[in-house]
Amino acid sequence: MIKLTGDTTAQFNRLAAIAFDILGLKGDATVDVEIIDDAEMRELNNRTRGVDSATDVLSFPALDRITDFTQKNYPRDYDASQRAVVLGDIAVNRDAAARQAEEYGTGEREINYLFVHGLLHILGYDHMTDADKKAMREVEEKILSETDKSVVVAVIGRPNAGKSSLVNAIVGEKVSIVSPKPQTTRDRITGICTEGGRQIVFLDTPGMFKPRTKLDEHMDKSIKSSLGGDADVVVIVLDCTKGITADDQKLILERLNSRAPLYVVLNKTDLKGYDAIYPLLEKLSPLMSRKDGRSIKDVIPTSCKTGRNVDVLKSALKAECKDGGFLFPEDEYTDKPVKFIIGEIVREKALLFLQDEIPHGVGVCVIGVDENSTPVRISCDVIVDKKSHKQIVIGDNGAMIRKIGESARRDIEKLLGEDKVYLELFVKVRPGWRDRINILRDIGY
Repeated sequence: MIKLTGDTTAQFNRLAAIAFDILGLKGDATVDVEIIDDAEMRELNNRTRGVDSATDVLSFPALDRITDFTQKNYPRDYDASQRAVVLGDIAVNRDAAARQAEEYGTGEREINYLFVHGLLHILGYDHMTDADKKAMREVEEKILSETDKSVVVAVIGRPNAGKSSLVNAIVGEKVSIVSPKPQTTRDRITGICTEGGRQIVFLDTPGMFKPRTKLDEHMDKSIKSSLGGDADVVVIVLDCTKGITADDQKLILERLNSRAPLYVVLNKTDLKGYDAIYPLLEKLSPLMSRKDGRSIKDVIPTSCKTGRNVDVLKSALKAECKDGGFLFPEDEYTDKPVKFIIGEIVREKALLFLQDEIPHGVGVCVIGVDENSTPVRISCDVIVDKKSHKQIVIGDNGAMIRKIGESARRDIEKLLGEDKVYLELFVKVRPGWRDRINILRDIGY
């Protein structure tokens, strides 16, 4: 990701992200950009180059080589406060852009062109020879002509295969909660990854299972909605530690009957050596070259824990993006309201700390979020089926509910960008709540 500081515009940020995407650059980097006039550009040229003229753009690269932008690769150029590698500085002459616009086009396009030209100099491009000039010009035009595209991706699979972890890893934010328990995701969570001119919209669905309660029916409906025409692409996530079951093969064959391109992800490879993964790849191989043309588009082994091949999957999904613009604003990473995410965070901590004591018998209803108070005050009801469950959630002398609250509060503070929030949790007994539509509605399902 590239971050711009100084005199920047939203369009500059978009163009920088597109450039990073097109050039396949990885890591976090920062560039300082200033928009100045003729007089300021003349003074800058005199001071830095001994040249008495007002050029259209000046770049001051900080790096003598371009590779992944990490602290390890650039220990001296890494800015810890920005958590990014400093690439250099760019000065764009607005007066020169206005003059060039009279000959070449609009002022906006010309100032964008000068920024892109300066950025490519920062990233090692030059135009000393005709060949270099041609190569640089081709990249400039590719960046400037890039249009916004998007794709909707349904992520499905068996419970606890790591669907939510995979979506969170690609989006870069906690969109869906994660726990060791199956069926942690209860609703179709939309995660949004926007990089450059590409937007991937993920429908992170609950694990596939047989419905038994009203809540189960809601979860099942979420899955069917994702596969019923909403998705342009389907990603099936398999837990490679459990091999490929008959049910997995059936699921794959069912999805091959649809028109949407199908990707299969073998997740949790960090728990298995590659020797154990090869047989799984071999088992899936016939489904990648079927005579009827309905084949798996690719099989990608991944690990959300180590990040292995997550970028490979992301790149494949970017390539599936279609014309038509973005579906969501580029600064959004989910369509879920803040109250829903807060409730999910509390539920995640309850699942984490209670483990098997109350298997999936916990719901969380956010009663209020008072952002006008200091600190922000939040109150939630933690809902259980039985009185015996209530005591387990509270714990001895309230130890368990405090533990859940303290852990949830830290994540909520990050979510809201607050130094401190005040979180109140109340445990309520609501027998059969998973079959009570009014309670499910209050929770947000």
